[in-house]
Amino acid sequence: MMKALVVDDEWLVAEQIDRMLVHAGVKVLGRCMNPHEALGMATTLQPDVLFLDIEMPEMSGLEIAERVYADKLDMEVVFITAYNQYALDAFRVNALDYLLKPVMEEDLLRSLERVGHRRQQRGSAVGSGGQRTAVASLFGKFALQWEGDPEPVRWVTSKCAELFAYMLLQPREKEVSKWELVEALWPAQNTEKAGINLRSTVSRINKTLRDCRSGMALASVRNGYRLVLSDETPIVDAAEMELAVLNAVEPNPDNLAHVEQLVHRCSRPFLQEFDGVWCEPYRKQYRQYFLHLGKRLLLYYEKAETEPFKALRLAEMLVEQDAYDESLREAALKLHHRIGGTQRVADYYEAYAGLIHTELGAKPGDTLTALLRALTN
Repeated sequence: MMKALVVDDEWLVAEQIDRMLVHAGVKVLGRCMNPHEALGMATTLQPDVLFLDIEMPEMSGLEIAERVYADKLDMEVVFITAYNQYALDAFRVNALDYLLKPVMEEDLLRSLERVGHRRQQRGSAVGSGGQRTAVASLFGKFALQWEGDPEPVRWVTSKCAELFAYMLLQPREKEVSKWELVEALWPAQNTEKAGINLRSTVSRINKTLRDCRSGMALASVRNGYRLVLSDETPIVDAAEMELAVLNAVEPNPDNLAHVEQLVHRCSRPFLQEFDGVWCEPYRKQYRQYFLHLGKRLLLYYEKAETEPFKALRLAEMLVEQDAYDESLREAALKLHHRIGGTQRVADYYEAYAGLIHTELGAKPGDTLTALLRALTN
């Protein structure tokens, strides 16, 4: 038997829906007029469907629905409203349906049929493996993709992608204030308009995540939001890179393939498609992480004295990130000598000398120059 909870600040409406549900063979677990109590009742009673009035004092039905989804409560939401204009907002938070007041029996039965169909679909999804592992790429073009899916998530707007990327970069379960998010993503807008854009973007993100059965959501908490992750934590390239550096991972035969793959994945520009000022500190931080791990891998190649072409490609990749690091130039110079002899070494040195003379009005350092002489004599 399907179980329902009815939340409406008009007691007569709640009673009417209660009677109609019982007549349709639904078990009504409770009725509630207080939106704050509604969340507690939903958590405790675990109905299959929550019939929820949109317009209530203190907290709207839309806010309650967002919290229900953020807390990963396994129930459907059907909104009750006197105004058809709320339909769009209802579906932005992925409500299953909405009913216009006064609620007609045929409309209620239609909603119950949809609830039953959705519950059946969800049961089948859980039976076939449940949630999948998500992979997020912050290096290069931002992408969120589930293992086994050929295409990444398609965000409704670019701001949805940017806001979700911002939240992924925060420490796990951190609460981020609305003011911080507005300042980061909508710095040029007035407070009221930026706040509207923030709420709309959060709703769109949550709908996208719910449509993907991701188990993730942006939860509203006090004066901000936090990212609620699924039981299957997403694999994030930036987090993998940071962990490898902070744990002082040294490349060895056992982890070599993983380190190589990580370095090459993270060689692309960080947060490439976003132009917000908030990105710059992160770009500097993760550039240093990339250089640090890349240099360790290059040192491993040098000690192994194998695959000079692979080592040279890595050296050039690192030089692209820090063109004036002469320790990288020294490594590249040695590799050019192994591969192409003295003329190739001389050409590489002259190209670098020309670069720093043009850009900095400087000359190569004494150590690099001494290495050039040693290799060409």
